[in-house]
Amino acid sequence: MCAGIVGFALLVFASTSAPAATLADVKTGFSADRVLVVDGKTYHGRIWTMPGMERHEQDLNGIPAAFVLRRDTPIADLVLPKLHTVVQFILPAELRLFDNPRLTRQPVGHEAIDGIATTKYAIDETVPEGHGAGFLWLSDSGIPMKLEGSFTRNSGRVAKLRWELNNVHVGPQPGSLFEAPHDFTKLPAEAIVPLLGLQLKGAH
Repeated sequence: MCAGIVGFALLVFASTSAPAATLADVKTGFSADRVLVVDGKTYHGRIWTMPGMERHEQDLNGIPAAFVLRRDTPIADLVLPKLHTVVQFILPAELRLFDNPRLTRQPVGHEAIDGIATTKYAIDETVPEGHGAGFLWLSDSGIPMKLEGSFTRNSGRVAKLRWELNNVHVGPQPGSLFEAPHDFTKLPAEAIVPLLGLQLKGAH
């Protein structure tokens, strides 16, 4: 795994009911089915990744949506195909909390997840925004196959998390997946995300 980056599904976006995406420093492209469980609520979606880029597709209150993330910028795109709309927003700080090489300092075993060999790491880290604890399973190429843990904010709020990938297909992914359509209308986050049950900080 490249030092300093871990694929990590951390929290719901800024105290909302919508699932967070990850930023993973993988060495290879892949696509997969994704299951994310936050405080007992299950979200099913798809993920496509190339080094430095990710796309997560997820229905939000029945509206298809895609989160497009890039490691070289803190600004992400929320693409709403049926509404022909793109919302740019600032990635919540929580998504970068585990951008830390110390996360892989405690290997505790090896396990195959969906047929892919992984190393299991114990996580016990305190950062300015709170404390994360649990276990993370990473493949040799940095694919975050599984996560089980919790994050406790400084406010005392605790989020329990489980993330798992299956039907992983390794290989290059089309570059168009990681670009917002140029002919879509761009709206500020305040104009659209309340309809989706989100609270996101808009990019200006």
